[in-house]
Amino acid sequence: MGFLTTLLGIVGFGVGVPLGLLLGYFIFFYFEPTDVKDPIIRKINELDSKSLKLLFPEIPSWVKCPDYERVDWLNKFIFEMWPYLDKAICNTIRSTTKPIFDQYIGKFLVKSIEFDCLTLGNLPPTIHGVKVYETQEKELMIEPDLRWAGNPNIIVVLNLPCFRVTVQLTDLQVFMLPRVTLKPLVPTFPCFANLTMSLMEKPHVDF
Repeated sequence: MGFLTTLLGIVGFGVGVPLGLLLGYFIFFYFEPTDVKDPIIRKINELDSKSLKLLFPEIPSWVKCPDYERVDWLNKFIFEMWPYLDKAICNTIRSTTKPIFDQYIGKFLVKSIEFDCLTLGNLPPTIHGVKVYETQEKELMIEPDLRWAGNPNIIVVLNLPCFRVTVQLTDLQVFMLPRVTLKPLVPTFPCFANLTMSLMEKPHVDF
């Protein structure tokens, strides 16, 4: 009974994945939405109050909130360092995910799971303002308004005996407002003992 259940599970997995991909491809290309309209383009001084409220989240934090400071110098630094940061981050992702992928090798006839391509693209994240909190404690608390509309190319390949499944991520948008706390501050390098990070609001992720 156990062998039959396992066999049926493998057959169902092998048949269901190709059919699901084929059905998704058919729905995506042949059932296009018909209610899509061209956007209305107007000057900002012609917008009403309702339209301005919709536009408000897109304005940088240093423009709409005086507590946030403009950090163009930091964005310039990230832009120049991004090709090297891209390689370093991708190497960290590969080394971190390899033990996780290895856990599934041999299960459900999985031969291997690997990155066929892994790059974060040439568009670095930008910081739309930084807020620094002044406290009486021996700590440093900052809130960077981080936004990334990147063009990564991440391809994960799942190798099975009869076929291979490829998953690709090419466009990604991440808007987040983290609070970074360095506490306590100490007189030895790197001058803080712990680093904690929390999200002040639900991040926006679109891909």
